[in-house]
Amino acid sequence: MKYDKVVEAIFIERPNRFIARVKIDGAEEVELVHVKNTGRCRELLLPGAEGILEDCIEKNQNRKTRYDLIAVKKNGNHRDRDAGS
Repeated sequence: MKYDKVVEAIFIERPNRFIARVKIDGAEEVELVHVKNTGRCRELLLPGAEGILEDCIEKNQNRKTRYDLIAVKKNGNHRDRDAGS
């Protein structure tokens, strides 16, 4: 799958299966992002895990969140979290 605008983030927590809290590019503020893969992902979505987000606001300006979580790093490799890819 090809993604247009991606940014790096650090995973903080996942309050429900659709939303995650992350810090983007070392920022202090916490951003809410959409989790495309609503499966459990407990082995990947651990506090401090490195993630990749896609900036989707230009595709749909009516979104509740600006970003989608598309991958999480584990053991040095990015694991795709986009269930549709």
